[in-house]
Amino acid sequence: MEKIREIDGLRAAAILLVVAWHYLGAPDGPQSLPWRLFIFGRSGVDLFFVLSGYLITSILLQHRRSPRYFSAFYGRRAFRILPVYAVMLAIFFVGRSSGVSRTFFEGPLPWWSYALGFQNIWMAIQQSYGAIWLNGTWSLAIEEQFYLLFPLIVLWLPPAWLPRFLMAMLIVSPLGRIVSYEAGDRFSYYVLTPLRADILAVGGLIACSAFTGPVPARLRRLVKATFAVTACAAPLFAFLIGRDTDFHMALWGHSYLVALYGSALFMVLENRNSAALAILRSRAAEFFARISYALYLVHINVLIATFWMFGGQPTIETGKGVAVTALALATSTLICFMSYRYFEAPLIRMGHRKFRFEEASGSTLAPSRPATA
Repeated sequence: MEKIREIDGLRAAAILLVVAWHYLGAPDGPQSLPWRLFIFGRSGVDLFFVLSGYLITSILLQHRRSPRYFSAFYGRRAFRILPVYAVMLAIFFVGRSSGVSRTFFEGPLPWWSYALGFQNIWMAIQQSYGAIWLNGTWSLAIEEQFYLLFPLIVLWLPPAWLPRFLMAMLIVSPLGRIVSYEAGDRFSYYVLTPLRADILAVGGLIACSAFTGPVPARLRRLVKATFAVTACAAPLFAFLIGRDTDFHMALWGHSYLVALYGSALFMVLENRNSAALAILRSRAAEFFARISYALYLVHINVLIATFWMFGGQPTIETGKGVAVTALALATSTLICFMSYRYFEAPLIRMGHRKFRFEEASGSTLAPSRPATA
């Protein structure tokens, strides 16, 4: 399957949005100027989900008839996702049992929910993100549940029905978010897989389009218009969610991001290799794409720990705060570079060697347009 370098660029953009939000926007609180300037960064997780929906659907469709469809997919995903998460879990369990830091490791979620990938469900039950050390792993739980269930859907649904199923998710998930919010729930709309399935589904639909023939010109014009409108509306989106985040995100904000990032991904794929997208193919983008997974998991913890070392709370209101934040970013980046080079990359290569998709002769479902993943 052809590697598209612009996808790495989008992944880099996603992690940089998230880090900018947590390092520069969130610390000073909702009344601060940085909060209003960087709040759009919280949508970086939605961009990750769109990319995941696209890439995973592309892989599954490409190898749908492989005799090793399940073993190769799950094996490769395990070697990519679980090692770093296992390290995070080990530190969490040691810290929790030793009582080293109640702030980092204590929370209302049962320990086993993190081990089994059910923490997002318990976050909704407890209406809490749980221990700081693992509070961002709700998105990892969504990814893991997606990885577990979606291969079954792709295999068992007739190919013609898969796009219809994904389009149904574009309707069902937003309705579910509205119902959940109106019922007084302030977590489920954000952390439960069924209520975030539309952001994964739009990526899946874009992947399906590569296997169903050329995209009609009318649809291409519609997507282009959607991207133009949603991109121009980004400042309004940031302004409104900065005033009442839960209300706007639950009722329409996440649907807006489905339209924005779905159309953005489509436009990037349609214009790949163009000069206008050179920044997405840059070495810097490739670097941050590679370390994005580990950086997502550790950056908040490093920020908090770095400020603790210097006797303060995370903030950029002072010159000292800016310097400590910069030190935290450099430390996080170095940790994740070392992790990828000496830990993650060797295991990823091992996973690809051990778990190969071996296609039956003449059975590979090939895309009708050049491969896009």
